[in-house]
Amino acid sequence: MRLLIGSAAGVMLVATGCGGATEGIPVAAPSTTSVMPTAPANGAWDPCTIPDAAIEGAGLAVETKSSNLVGDLPISEDWMTCIWTNPLPTPWYHLGIFSSTESLDYLRGSGRFGQFEPIEGLDGLRFRRTTQYDEVNCGVAFEHPNGVFYLVLDGFLATQPLGDPCVEVERLARSLRPSMPSSN
Repeated sequence: MRLLIGSAAGVMLVATGCGGATEGIPVAAPSTTSVMPTAPANGAWDPCTIPDAAIEGAGLAVETKSSNLVGDLPISEDWMTCIWTNPLPTPWYHLGIFSSTESLDYLRGSGRFGQFEPIEGLDGLRFRRTTQYDEVNCGVAFEHPNGVFYLVLDGFLATQPLGDPCVEVERLARSLRPSMPSSN
């Protein structure tokens, strides 16, 4: 229970400032079909549309997919979210993907994230949270014509990380990039 509460707190820290929860928005059903790799014209791209095969291929546990760690309501009305954990026997993190019609400049200017750096061979930027609470985290942000999306790896509280979170989130970003909107 402590592990779940700590993980939920980490995701909520990521989403803080993104807007309030909205009742009545449906949660995306698991997808086993191909993904539309562009954002819809009328809103943010839904990261829960990434095919299960791509999620499994990246080394995440398909059955852990959720639009929120606690309850059925979305984390924010302004951001689409989807969250997975790495599989048993040794889960040490969850990966959240957040998508909005905001821009990359919005993320940079929010004050919540910093240390934006280009990643060799990838069209995204690595970043960290500006406020650190001895937590294990790292993220990768991508801009596309209809907005921005980012991946954030958060370690579970009281669980020793089994690797460098930035190396792991970059690996996940490279693996999942073909199933996400292009930057063109």
